[in-house]
Amino acid sequence: MSTTGTTDHYAAANKAHFNTIAHEYDEIPHAAEGARRSAEAMRKAYVFTQEATTVMDYACGTGLVSRELVPYCKRIVGVDISQGMVDQFNNRVYNQGIPPEEMQAVCAELKGIPGELGDEKFDVVLCSAAYHHFTSIDEVTLMLAYFLKPGGVLLVVDISKREDAHGHVQHVIPHHAHHVPHKGGLSESDMHKAFENAGLQSFEFDSDAIRAIHNGHNVRLFIAKGLKPL
Repeated sequence: MSTTGTTDHYAAANKAHFNTIAHEYDEIPHAAEGARRSAEAMRKAYVFTQEATTVMDYACGTGLVSRELVPYCKRIVGVDISQGMVDQFNNRVYNQGIPPEEMQAVCAELKGIPGELGDEKFDVVLCSAAYHHFTSIDEVTLMLAYFLKPGGVLLVVDISKREDAHGHVQHVIPHHAHHVPHKGGLSESDMHKAFENAGLQSFEFDSDAIRAIHNGHNVRLFIAKGLKPL
């Protein structure tokens, strides 16, 4: 998968930003509630089972969504490019007495190539509130699809793109947030194209799956779902 200079710029900016705020991330207003609602929407979209479902939580942060889902999964592996976020994730897992074989996070910049994550493939790959941070959602979707088992499902929750009466995209993310390329969120067509290019089928999209607070604004979050063919 190709990596452009622009992609490198945003990845470096995101890594620096989240390393800085990792220790206080869980205390951000509405963060835990947003994670709870995201996990709830994912459980409506997919039937998780404690006996069998293996999950990769990509751009996992401190594990807010993972901790909501772990009672319904056999195993969750969190992945993030921020070592600070991964450390917070694993500290909370340890403090809650959850065995690492059931839930753990690793710091990695995945490419979608053999040898990564011990060549493990997952029933579900999920990504919550992170797609607007990725320069190329086509590239990241292709990479995430690589880690799905045949018949596995990709679930993405993120900000729904909205336009005003004049057709201008409404920016939810402040202009000074230089680590965010998609400040207005993402549309159904954006996501459908990315999923299709990654070879995922049975695309589903709910543009108003979740209501949340982001940077003090009321926002609507979508959930997108795609299936890796058998």
